[in-house]
Order: sequence, then structure tokens, then C-alpha cells
Amino acid sequence: MADLATDGDIASAPKVELHVHLNGSINEATASALARRHGADPSTALSLVDGRYPGHYPDFKGFLDAYMAANQFVRTPDDLEQVAAEFALAQAAQNVVYSEAGFTAMIFVRNGMEPRAMWAALRRGLTAGGRETRVALIVDTIRDLGTDEMDATIRLVEEADAPVVGLSLTGEAGREPIEAFTGLRDAATRLGMRLEVHAGEHQPASSIVDALDVLQSDRIGHGVTAIDDPMLLERLVREQVPLDVCPSSNVAIGIFSSLEAHPFTTFWRTGVNMTISSDDPPFMNTTLTDELRHVVRIAGLTRNDLAELQRRGARNSFAAPGIKAEIIATIDAWFAATAP
Repeated sequence: MADLATDGDIASAPKVELHVHLNGSINEATASALARRHGADPSTALSLVDGRYPGHYPDFKGFLDAYMAANQFVRTPDDLEQVAAEFALAQAAQNVVYSEAGFTAMIFVRNGMEPRAMWAALRRGLTAGGRETRVALIVDTIRDLGTDEMDATIRLVEEADAPVVGLSLTGEAGREPIEAFTGLRDAATRLGMRLEVHAGEHQPASSIVDALDVLQSDRIGHGVTAIDDPMLLERLVREQVPLDVCPSSNVAIGIFSSLEAHPFTTFWRTGVNMTISSDDPPFMNTTLTDELRHVVRIAGLTRNDLAELQRRGARNSFAAPGIKAEIIATIDAWFAATAP
């Protein structure tokens, strides 16, 4: 049997991350500084325990409360540029060569940010990681807030001067049925973008079917409750539907009791087209590097598996074909150069 990938392999491998929220990358120190900048006391305005995010939450709403508390203080373009720059630098430090960062633009518009200034701040901040750290954006709309929010998000993207490659539907089921959000699919197609739908996280497996059959989603965010539906699991393998899997995040909001109870090992061994991401790293007390350590240890991934997982990230990304080819070539070069 081949040896497991080592910590050195994980650290040095060129990595791809497809499911990480820019809004969820605000660490405790930055959130506290932003709160003070806008006249608030972090100890009461933020959901911190001894100065840290809880890391584990009673449910999805508990996490969302902490997430929104931090986001309320990103009010100016300078604030957003700082958040974007810190995100890019954190990705660069992990040798993440390509990221697709989820971005809930309407949060910041509601905070009072003018859209053109918002996109400009993002462009400036995301360059902080250097040329070897590509960051693209997937702009999302929160399903709970309905189709008016979706329409406003689409208008923002239509006028965006930023590296947006996709649209996304996030959140929990709201007042309107999934059919009400077909406009998101239409907009992605019209704008030459792709669509990701968060489904099968804290929702039943049937939400994955809806995302595929009603919205024709190009990729599923999470999808882990497919483990409850053997026929759906077979379909995911047969059709090679891309899933963004975020183990620590799922444990943090109580979907699974532990990393060992998480289905990523079953997904990997049955041939599900999964990638690994960190979702909202500081809120879940994790990083992409940590997540890869977990899956190597628990699922028994080898160095070859680690490389293939990153190639799969490139293939499943919404990047242009030429960029995908460059990323895969970088991964292949690392694999060849570091062969034992």
C-alpha cells in the first residue's frame, strides 16, 4: 500500500479551493478592529468567546448570527479592501494557486457601500497575494431573502468590474419555491458564467435533486446529505456531479458529530466527484491545509490522491479552459519534482 501524503506534501502542493466565502474569511482580530473603527465594542457586538469565534454552533442559524455580526462592520471600501487583501495573503501562505471565493455583495451594499467602489476595493485587495495566487469570485444571493434579492444581485453582477466567474444560491429554504430562482440560472447562462447551488448541507437530499433538475446547477455546494439517499449517491457518481465538500464546517454546525462520522471517506471511495474546501475558515477554526490533513488521515489519501484532488479542483472550477490547463500543469510539475 502506498504511503499517506505527508504534512510536507500537503504544505507544498499547489492547491485549489472552490468553496470559501470571502464574507466568512474575516478573522477575529480584523472583526474586532473593524467594530472599534465604527464605534462598537467587540465584546458585545461580535459573537466571540474569550476573543474567538465559537468554532462550534448549535445550528446553522447560530453560525449565521456570528457571521453577520462580523460582516456588519465592513462598511467602507477601505474595510473591504482590507478583508480581501487578508484573504488573498492567507491563500498565498497556503500555496493556494486558485480560489473561487463566494461573495455576498448585497450585504455590503446594504451596509452603505457604493457598488463601483465595492468592486474596485475587491480588485485592489485581491491582488495582495501576488500573481501566483489567482482569486475569482462567485457572487451569491441568499435564498431566504427571496427573488427581489436575487434580482438586485444579478443587476450588481451585470455592472461588476471584477473577476466574477459564477453566481450562487445560498441560505435556507425561504418563502418561495426553488422554481422561483430559475432567473439565476438564466442570468448565469446569459452572462457566460456558471451556477453553483448550496444544497444537501443542512437541507435534505432532495434539495440536491432540485438544484440539479430545476436549476441545472453546474456544481453543488456541500451535497453531503446525499449519503442518506443511495439512489442519489449512485446518480452523483454516474453523472460525476461536482461537490464542494467542507468537512469541518459540517461538523461545526452539527450536521455530523465528528470528522470521523463525516461521509467524505465514503464519497471518495465510491467515486463521487468531490473536492475539499474550508468554507468559512476562521469561523470554523480551520484552513484548507487543515481540511486536507483531516481527509488524508481519515480517508487514507496518498500523495497521488492529494495531487488528483487538486487537479479535480481545477477541472471542477469555473475558470477558463486555459487557466484550468495552467493550474493542472503546475500541479503536475510539483508532483514530478517532488517524487520520492
